[in-house]
Parts: sequence; structure tokens; C-alpha cells
Amino acid sequence: MVSAYKISSCFLIGAFLLGFESVFCISTLSGFVFDSRGRTLPDIDVEIMDDLYRPLPNGRVKTDSTGRYFFANLRDGRYYVRAYGYRYDLEDQMHMVEIITQSIRGTEGVGAFTQDFYLQPKKGGLAAAELAVIFSQEIPSEAKKAYEKATEALSKRQIQQGISELLKAIEIFPDYYYALHLLGKELFMMKKYKEAVPYLLKAVEINQKSAASLYYLGYSLHMLGKEFNRSALIALKEAHLLAPSSVQILYVLGKIKREMGEFQESENYLLKAKKLSKEPIPEIQKELSQLYANDLKRYEEAARELALYLKVAGLTDAERKEGEKVVENLKKKAKETSKN
Repeated sequence: MVSAYKISSCFLIGAFLLGFESVFCISTLSGFVFDSRGRTLPDIDVEIMDDLYRPLPNGRVKTDSTGRYFFANLRDGRYYVRAYGYRYDLEDQMHMVEIITQSIRGTEGVGAFTQDFYLQPKKGGLAAAELAVIFSQEIPSEAKKAYEKATEALSKRQIQQGISELLKAIEIFPDYYYALHLLGKELFMMKKYKEAVPYLLKAVEINQKSAASLYYLGYSLHMLGKEFNRSALIALKEAHLLAPSSVQILYVLGKIKREMGEFQESENYLLKAKKLSKEPIPEIQKELSQLYANDLKRYEEAARELALYLKVAGLTDAERKEGEKVVENLKKKAKETSKN
């Protein structure tokens, strides 16, 4: 989705620039990324491109824990900014942004510009499946109040307060599905996988049709170690049945199958995830590259996937150069293998 969005400068410091004829490039662009319910999203990739859709140097960042992104040192001009929603199975969104600070003397000023994103669920994906599930329970009023306080706090990224209210809601009503699911999800996002598992397991016991609960349960189990991979697969395969177009579910299934040494199945899952993605996704390209290079010894394909990864991973110049050396080595191995 692309929308035209023209922004006039704010905080112009014209008087400061009167004595300077040279270009003074310190405009910034920032904003928040939200889901369709207005909740901010951390760890979202945001990319800025020029008017010809070419990525700027170091022009790919991730939103912080509050869902905010930030770009600095921007000259006047037209830019395209894209938020990638794949980590949450949301649609990507792109806006056109114009930065205009030029004074009557033709010099550029200083501007602070904003552009927010509201990402919608991807059809057949995890977020869409979660929204489609209507699970009815008789909830005690005090538990419901605590849950509502929790969702309000979490929407403001007041994480500890939100978790406290969710624990209160569950203490009042231990089978409160939405509270159990949300608490497990928040703990997962905080990388507290061991703590997340009991709440997600309880949520799945109560509502077996929740693709989202099954996904977070499966991924949490996977992150606890290889010995939990078979249990993780059970949950993730059930999630896949409920959300067959979920890129994230397919990606994690591919990762687990690779760890288990089932390389053909791993490739199948990862290629399905790649096919469903409109744009290259760093994690998928990296996993495919490692699968082809280290496990299947298909070096030409490994080089191709790694080259794609380097383009979209938001690496530093030094990291990118090191990666390009690996690509060249993989191409050499591919030629040597074809001769034998």
C-alpha cells in the first residue's frame, strides 16, 4: 500500500541559516508503527528509499521497544518509507514523504518530520486468524476490569503494569483465555520463553482453535532447546492448519526441521514462506542460505540467497563487505562442484 503524504517543515531555523549558503542537512524523520488495533509494534523493519525507490545507505532500521523508528541527516526531497509487517504477519505499508525546508534564499533548513504506520492483517496469516477467532466466556467483572487496564497499559508500552494487571485477571479467573494468551504473548516478546509456556499451554487447552496461541507456544518451546522441538512441531503444525498463509509459522517450521536434520522438509517450508512474502525477508533468506551452504551443499543457491539477505538485512558497510566475500567464495565453490 502506497499513500502520498506531503509534510511541511516544522521547527525551521531560518535565522540561523541566513549566514550560510551551503547545504545544512540535519532534517529527521520519525514515527510509530501500529497494528490495526492501535497497539505499537516493536522490532518492525522500516526502510527509507529515495525518489527512485533506491535504499539509502544504512537506511533500514528496527522500531524500538515503544514501536518508534528514526532516520537522521536527511536532505530536502521526496522519499519512500516502508514498514515491513512480516514479523507479525501483517501487510507491509509504504508512504511517500516530502521533506521541504528550503528558505527564500535557496538554502535548506532544519526540520523534524513524522510519519506513522498502521499495518493491517495479512489475509490467511496469523494476525487475521487471531482476529477471526471469537471466543466467548463468562468473565467476572473484576477480572474483565483488570484485563482492560492491562490492554490500555500495554498499548502505551507500560509493560510491567500491563503484566501485573493480567496476572490479577488470571488470579481472579484462572481460565481467562484472552488474559492467558496476551500474557504469554508479552512474555514471548520479552524473550521470557520459559515463563511464557505455562500461560500459552493453558490458553491452548481452553481454546484449541487459536492459531496465535499455538504459534507462540510452539516458538517458545523451540527457543527452550532442541529437546523441545518435537513438542514445538505439534503446536506449530496445528497453527499452520489454522493459518496456512502465515509466513512466520512456515519460517519457524523450516528452522525446526533444519535443526532436526530433515533438510528437504525444511526447504519446502522455507520456500513456501518466501513465496508468500511480497518482499525478501532477512531471516528467511539467511536460513535458506545456511541450509543450502552447510547442509545441502548447493552453493549457487546459497550465494543467491545470501546476496538477497545482504540487500535487505540493514547491515553496516563493514558487515556487508564481509558478507560479499562469503558470496564470492560460495560462487567459487559452486563452479568447482560443477566441474567434478
